[in-house]
Amino acid sequence: MIAKFAGLLILQIFLICLGCFSQTGILSGKITDARTGDPLAGVTISFGNNKGAVSDPEGRFALEMDSGNYFASISCIGYLPVRKAITISSGNSTSLDIQLTENASELNIVVVTASKYEKNITEETVSMEVLKPSFISNTNPISMDDAVKQVPGVTIIDNQANIRGGSGFSYGAGSRVLILVDDIPQLSADANDVKWEFLPVENINQVEVIKGASSVLYGSSALNGVINVRTNYPSATPQTHINAYHGYYLNPQRKEIIWWGNRQPNFGGGNFFHSRKINQLDLVIGGNLYSESSYHEGEYTQRGRISANTRYRFKKADGLSAGINANYMFYHSGTYFLWQDDSSGAYQVFGGTDTATTTVSEGKNTRFNIDPFVNYFTRNGDAHTFKMRYFYTRNNNNTGQGSSAAFYFGEYQYRKELSFNLNLIAGIMASYSDVTSELYSNHFANNFAGFIELDQKLGKLTIVAGLRYETFRVDTATGTSKPVFRAGINYPLTKSTFLRASFGQGYRFPSIAEKFVSTTVSVLRIFPNPEVQPESGWSTELGLKQAFEIRNWGGYADVAVFLQRYKDLIEFSFGYYDPDPVPGQYDLNFLGFKSINIDNARVTGTEFSIIGEGNIGRFRMNVLSGITFISPINLHQKDYVDSVLSNDNLLSDSQQDSLKKSEFLNYRFRWTAKVNSDISWKKFSAGLNVQYNSFMKNIDPFFEGNDPLLIYLFGQPTEFIPGVKEYREKHHHSDYVINVRLSAELTEKIRLSFIAKNLLNREYSTRPALLEAPLNIQAQVSMKF
Repeated sequence: MIAKFAGLLILQIFLICLGCFSQTGILSGKITDARTGDPLAGVTISFGNNKGAVSDPEGRFALEMDSGNYFASISCIGYLPVRKAITISSGNSTSLDIQLTENASELNIVVVTASKYEKNITEETVSMEVLKPSFISNTNPISMDDAVKQVPGVTIIDNQANIRGGSGFSYGAGSRVLILVDDIPQLSADANDVKWEFLPVENINQVEVIKGASSVLYGSSALNGVINVRTNYPSATPQTHINAYHGYYLNPQRKEIIWWGNRQPNFGGGNFFHSRKINQLDLVIGGNLYSESSYHEGEYTQRGRISANTRYRFKKADGLSAGINANYMFYHSGTYFLWQDDSSGAYQVFGGTDTATTTVSEGKNTRFNIDPFVNYFTRNGDAHTFKMRYFYTRNNNNTGQGSSAAFYFGEYQYRKELSFNLNLIAGIMASYSDVTSELYSNHFANNFAGFIELDQKLGKLTIVAGLRYETFRVDTATGTSKPVFRAGINYPLTKSTFLRASFGQGYRFPSIAEKFVSTTVSVLRIFPNPEVQPESGWSTELGLKQAFEIRNWGGYADVAVFLQRYKDLIEFSFGYYDPDPVPGQYDLNFLGFKSINIDNARVTGTEFSIIGEGNIGRFRMNVLSGITFISPINLHQKDYVDSVLSNDNLLSDSQQDSLKKSEFLNYRFRWTAKVNSDISWKKFSAGLNVQYNSFMKNIDPFFEGNDPLLIYLFGQPTEFIPGVKEYREKHHHSDYVINVRLSAELTEKIRLSFIAKNLLNREYSTRPALLEAPLNIQAQVSMKF
């Protein structure tokens, strides 16, 4: 009896489950661009009942639904929404293929970096700028830094990027701006520096710049912001781009600084890009060649690079894709650092070209990375991403400063769309660095982190909050670790006016180079400091973005006021670093620079920018322009002055007054402005780029001979590098550089361009003892197939 009852109960449960199963059906489909036929990823398919899906990189989606009649809403940033009636039948599959049409009535800029998933830039809570590929290809940048310099608020001095005055100049060691390619860090394991020429300038979807602390999502080195280079995957049609160019540096206005006689410095190179779909495989390959004989004496470059991106979309596993990206570069170069003097030797190398005294470092260097990844989009819209990297750098040179470094990186990220318009982003990451070096000796480092961020939409209001905890260790020493937090809001005051406010904490661990570098660069000695501590800080801002449309031309105007605070900033500071000092006795061999935690700083400012594109009558015009004002202050300048003045008769009254007024942080421009514009008509186009910097108010006193320690030791101001003080006194005005370009389409596939940089042949300097390039011209041929 009991067995019979149990059998009936099991049968009843089975029938109930079968009935439940039979009352559901499968809805699946593919979303594509109506114009190009390309699949669209990240498209939202919703039904107004907390049920929905997100298309994968192949544009496909699938989900299980109860049988019945529904209205599906299909939406994607930059495209017109679609509403479609569908019927789900029990036990059956229903297909829904949709073609979306671009929304041509407004300028839609979709960004990924600030939230780690696609959003319209108007919905972000932080300041961002986007550099479109047209601005990059039209200006023919030799390397990525030439392109990024066009972005308002971004300054690059000797390869080191800073955003809104958050960094100064610290040659080749550390970066407060994290450089990414497709969300993967590009900083080296030893010096945490970036080689801009290693980045794939021939394959760019767009460059996204976050301004302000971004450590919650990106960790160390994002203290001052993030620059993310996003590359392209193939479209429905195979594409091939080939670009070749050659140019000359012309003579500067001052004839006495021409050292090259009749042999004009020149440069040339080329790059290519090819992409195609091969069944389920996406393939992109690219390459770059460059050769330069520089206007700086002894400086030259010969390099080659090749890259490949692959992605395989699994046909039998909807939403699953995997691939490997790789990049290899070899370059042979001579690197110039200091001028001989500010008069006849302004373009010549300090110490001459003799190998025993020169400041030119010659080297043969290799960079290589391989980046495997796996992406999985589930039927209910969840996204899983796993990225890895092996990054190898090797530097061999003639100055006994060689090094090799391996960087291992892995990150898992999970995204889920929860109920009530709530998005969850969470992840874990780990990295390991292994350095073998003549310059730093041998070291290793590792760090681990976990992060979570919630993005909630309450009606029109968007609220973002995130948290990260990260640990790091160099050799056997564990660094100080603490959580960092960010929060922000965005509210549309009108359909086209967006108010935002944000607060974010950041930090940066010192690089192995900053801790352990021990070397000599001509008269400059650099000492190690294993005790240097991490930097930390926070930034906050209030911003307003206004969308506008003038007939067929539209864009955004953005204004922001910001405040940045930094604690324990790491700077290479000049001083006397005898490990066993004897009072009253000084050994000049211990004079030099060492990275120390010297500044607690505050940077306040405001920024205004405009980005726009569209047609004005018969002309098509693109614009990216902006102006930035900063007030960067060393809050501990008074303590420093008091410590210096505690030594009787160390400085004169005028020197004391000058030192008291030097709270303005070194190597910053109070005002910067950028104007970038392209205008085209039929087969012709023209472009203008203007970059303006106010006078760099303060530099390290060592370069001008006014360092208090030098005065104390030698009894008077003493210049080790001739001409820096005199040059700054003569050129105490602002600087501006104008670049222009003209292009013509010879055929549908071939374009010829002429580019002139520093058109007015102005003489200018962006850091001590280094003159920038005179007027240079180049011809460029671009082909597309």
